[in-house]
Amino acid sequence: MASPAEDPPPKPAPAKPLTDLDFHSGVQIAELNQLIQEYQARTPEGREDPELFQAKDLVFSLLGQVQQSDGKLPPVNRYLLLSGGTQQGTVHVDDTNLWPLSPGGDYDTSFTLLVPVLNVAGVPVTLDMTQSPPGHTRISLEPFDAPTLQRWSECSSGDETFLSAELVSEWFFRAFSAVAKDFRVELRGRVTSVIVCVGSYRVLYDIIPVVAFRGWPEVVRPWLSQGHFWDGKLRDEDVTTGFYLFPSTSGSDWYLAFSASELHLRRIFPLPLLWSLRATTAALPWGDLQGLGPYHLFTLALWSCERLPSRYLAEEENAAPALLGVLDDLSASLAEGHLPNYFLPEWNLLHGLSPQATRILARAVAQVRANPSKYLRQAVEGAKEAKRRAKAYRRQLMTPTEP
Repeated sequence: MASPAEDPPPKPAPAKPLTDLDFHSGVQIAELNQLIQEYQARTPEGREDPELFQAKDLVFSLLGQVQQSDGKLPPVNRYLLLSGGTQQGTVHVDDTNLWPLSPGGDYDTSFTLLVPVLNVAGVPVTLDMTQSPPGHTRISLEPFDAPTLQRWSECSSGDETFLSAELVSEWFFRAFSAVAKDFRVELRGRVTSVIVCVGSYRVLYDIIPVVAFRGWPEVVRPWLSQGHFWDGKLRDEDVTTGFYLFPSTSGSDWYLAFSASELHLRRIFPLPLLWSLRATTAALPWGDLQGLGPYHLFTLALWSCERLPSRYLAEEENAAPALLGVLDDLSASLAEGHLPNYFLPEWNLLHGLSPQATRILARAVAQVRANPSKYLRQAVEGAKEAKRRAKAYRRQLMTPTEP
């Protein structure tokens, strides 16, 4: 007699994808998102305290004194003020090994200020980029009028009337220090940093002397003709309103900077991407990353906007994948020794790094990528400590001194 047929074994339930885990580190995506949100909450932006306006007016007044005492700065000038100092990646600084100033310990909030030493408007200047690395250039004073040549003769290199970035930076630091004797002023690379104390705030201004141009450089026009993530969100005129030359650390050379354009692009960044960018900047141990700077992360974020849908980047739960993705992109760039500038792709922002230095950087980034929650927690604790130091400073101001 045939035995009754056995019931077939039950089919396993369909597997649910564990989409909340990072494959590489094993960390929960929800935990990373929570840490990003906590860091964002502890480092708010967009303060509009009246004391900050007083600090800005004071710095502008000092710059007016520089113009009156020396006469080199244009009598009518147009500064560009950016929220956040150079340590936050607001601009590309040629010398990324800036001696760090401590938030909470040295200052409470920071800004980057671009001060044109020359405004190139209506002057037929041709940039000489043939003798310099990609993205870098020399600028001749010959097309300018005789008074301009006379004013800048001491900052020219040799008899070629090329304006020396090194000499201009050193002059600016000396001239600003002379009128800011009551303030803490330091020269960090080509950046003049001043800490202004107004009321209960210590405000750091990273001031960079620049050459200001209207319009758009010819070398970048092919880039402009391509499609970009900001198409339909910004007008071409917003992006191409002007550019700058920043002082390079290589003698007389300057390099192209598109800070006004980047200001517009930052304003249309999806907020979760901005949060992840700030958190990644805080998590990386920049003291071990000589040769890299936060601006490299900003460049990677720009490239991510080119290839990823904006609606994906705008989802709050994708802040953590964006953080991990920027770290992955940074590791890949170091492995290739290549990170193209967003506006001028033939300019490799990693140019000049030796293979040994690149390997050291890659290992340091890999450590963060292997345990991102650990480094994010350290960033959150650092933000807490900065607030504690700032409160201690304010309490000290309020404590009456004994006669």
